[in-house]
Amino acid sequence: MNQTEFKFDLFDIVRVSLKWKKQIILFTLACSLISGVYFMMQKNTYEAYGAFFPASAVMSGRINLFRETNQDWIDYFGGENEVDRATVVANSASVISYLIDSFKLAEHYKIDVVNDKNGAQKLYKKFSKNFKVSRSGYKHIEITFSDEDHDLAYRLTNAAILRIEEQLRELYIRINNQLALSLEIRHDSISQSLALISDSLANARVKYGIYDIIAPGRKNLLSFTPKSSGLEYAKGLELIQNLEEVKDKLAMDRAKYLSLANEFRTATFDGFPMLHVTQWASPYGPKSGPFRTLGVITVFLASLLFSIILACIIDIFKSQAHKLN
Repeated sequence: MNQTEFKFDLFDIVRVSLKWKKQIILFTLACSLISGVYFMMQKNTYEAYGAFFPASAVMSGRINLFRETNQDWIDYFGGENEVDRATVVANSASVISYLIDSFKLAEHYKIDVVNDKNGAQKLYKKFSKNFKVSRSGYKHIEITFSDEDHDLAYRLTNAAILRIEEQLRELYIRINNQLALSLEIRHDSISQSLALISDSLANARVKYGIYDIIAPGRKNLLSFTPKSSGLEYAKGLELIQNLEEVKDKLAMDRAKYLSLANEFRTATFDGFPMLHVTQWASPYGPKSGPFRTLGVITVFLASLLFSIILACIIDIFKSQAHKLN
């Protein structure tokens, strides 16, 4: 059995290309023409760009606003935790759904979300393709949105930044409100107990005729001199001391809880910046596609390469079939 060595090199590629040059040129020109017509039919899209740094959560926090000692340096800009939170919020449904509804993107993209059961999914997919949230290595977040309407693109990008800040602010306000509410509930509970203790103390003073302040916890008071004696007086003295001590402790706790609640309420001020915007989106952003010249050149080269490879394959099959015959 004879073995025929197969050999196909650059010379053969050139030879086949020249042999099939007419077909190759016609195929390449046809593909380029079709791609040119396709790209000419596509509308221009424009990209709006915005960027911001998340603000430091410590700067507006209770620990910094009501510090009792000098704090170390606190950066105005947030760290990795704040960037993570802002990124999660930026990609959340509370932001994306808000933007889709506010700018009526279903009508803009001509997607029927009422009759088409997959319409909402198509709408979100279309929007997510054009709306990008990315974090850089400089601990800041970039937002881009591409659309055929340059005015819509920049307005939506800026609205996204404002919505992210609003959602972050609401998140911190809600947490501080809940903490303040829990302290205020405890304050009210202590106030009720304090009222009962005060009534008991007042009744005991009247009963035993002891009107002096004799709480052991009050260190700066003058020493008390008993004005009577006997078992009943001694019982009254001990009872009043216990009641005064408990009352003083409850009064201090009530003041502490009220003070802490007020501190957390202060942290709910909605004027604290949640974001430091470094660049707002502007109208007439740069063109993001289609790049017609580059596209046609790419199709031209790809179709040329494909047609040469196809011609070589056909020629090889024909030559092998001829040898077999």
